[in-house]
Amino acid sequence: MTLAEFIATCFWPLVILFAVLLNTIRDAMLWQSISLVAGLCGTIYVILWGAYGRSSMVAIVDWYLFLFVLGVGLVWWGSREWYLFRSIPKSTLKACAAVLGGAAAVFFAGQILIQDFFQSPIVLEGRVQKVREHGTRQVEHLADIAGRTVKVTTPVHERLKFLPVVRMEVGRGSNYVYQIEYLAD
Repeated sequence: MTLAEFIATCFWPLVILFAVLLNTIRDAMLWQSISLVAGLCGTIYVILWGAYGRSSMVAIVDWYLFLFVLGVGLVWWGSREWYLFRSIPKSTLKACAAVLGGAAAVFFAGQILIQDFFQSPIVLEGRVQKVREHGTRQVEHLADIAGRTVKVTTPVHERLKFLPVVRMEVGRGSNYVYQIEYLAD
């Protein structure tokens, strides 16, 4: 397990821990201290995801889960705002936008997660061709195998530069390589 995978694995337990702590603590000073630590941890996670987000499959799955949870939160918040402040037109417009945006995020992330984890993966076998990077800011690592372009993480990308013969399982939704087996030439 690499450091990037360890940090990504700790994301959701920390979110749950801080959520439980902030909901149960009643002391104002302690609540303020814990919210400061939670904000600091969140900032560090955002910076680390920007720097190392494509180097771990756990971080990629965490991103899709975060989009899903964010979408559910937006739908909940928008529905609550719409119900409580429906007489104010500006608030109703914001609530509708939040519900629609949240529903889009839930649909997008949910579709990818369902296809990746509840449908059988695509199995590809052959020699890797055209290993490349795409994008300028958020670089995606791509490789062609058996006539199909797939996305890979940074460590796998470095190993695929030698154009080996591989057998890989690719998620149907995200198009990321989840499992790879290097075969003899």
